[in-house]
Amino acid sequence: MIKRIGVNIDTTRVNGSLKRFREELEFFENIGFDYVELPPAGLDVIYHREFRAKQAERIRNILSEFSFGLTVHCPDPINLKNEGIDYERGFQVLKTTIEFAAYTGAEIVVYHLGSFGYGQSTNLHEQYLKEIGALRKLGDLAEKNGIKIAVENTSQAVSDVIGALNEAKHDSVSLLMDIGHLYLYCKQTGKDFLEEIEAGLEHAVELHVHDNFGEGEFNYSKEIITHEPFRFTYGVGDLHLPLGQGSIPYPEIFKLVKEKDFTGIITLEINSKDRFEEDYIESLKILRGIYREENV
Repeated sequence: MIKRIGVNIDTTRVNGSLKRFREELEFFENIGFDYVELPPAGLDVIYHREFRAKQAERIRNILSEFSFGLTVHCPDPINLKNEGIDYERGFQVLKTTIEFAAYTGAEIVVYHLGSFGYGQSTNLHEQYLKEIGALRKLGDLAEKNGIKIAVENTSQAVSDVIGALNEAKHDSVSLLMDIGHLYLYCKQTGKDFLEEIEAGLEHAVELHVHDNFGEGEFNYSKEIITHEPFRFTYGVGDLHLPLGQGSIPYPEIFKLVKEKDFTGIITLEINSKDRFEEDYIESLKILRGIYREENV
């Protein structure tokens, strides 16, 4: 039975409230999760790209009341393929995120692999190399603090992320495979989903698991894709549903997880806690049962 199962604390859900943060920790402890993924932006621990020591101390004091292992998810807007001031700001925020992770004793800092920016240099290879160089520098900082940077696939194939990691060649920079993101990508591009999963399991230190219907946003109106309730109604986009509520073939995925003897962290990413509060227990049961024969 896999024991390293975590759950995310969502940035907008906590929204700076340490009272809500404590309540979520209590909720997830009672259910039986082993790890929590911390959101620096949601916890107000970084202002103007700088570390807020007093706020971090409050957070660490709260965390000391619990026995969770910790990971940290850096703010989503960071894109190390950016140029100029946008790159510098993002680099500084990620550097400060690593500082926060070290302060709290977190094991992993999650970073979304950057996207090629519109209106920037037309030299895409230059943007690519800029991100690789940044990951090496930040990898050195992470290594000094006993932390791994886990680079997550968003709108790319997992094999593309692996290619970037092979270029970076840093022991403290590894792969986080997001199953929900990958499913959407493969549905839209025709890439073989299970082949990508198998390749990712060879490299990943962490998995993000959640469900969706594999339906992209491009055929939907702005009114639908910008309003969360309508997104659920139409079943469109990256919904972060509890396991089994979308169409991702998790039994096949978990068969591969077992065959590859994956021993990293598996983090359940449900963003709308109010909507799915009653479903966390069932998703955790599914994850706890990965290595039981009846569930694979």
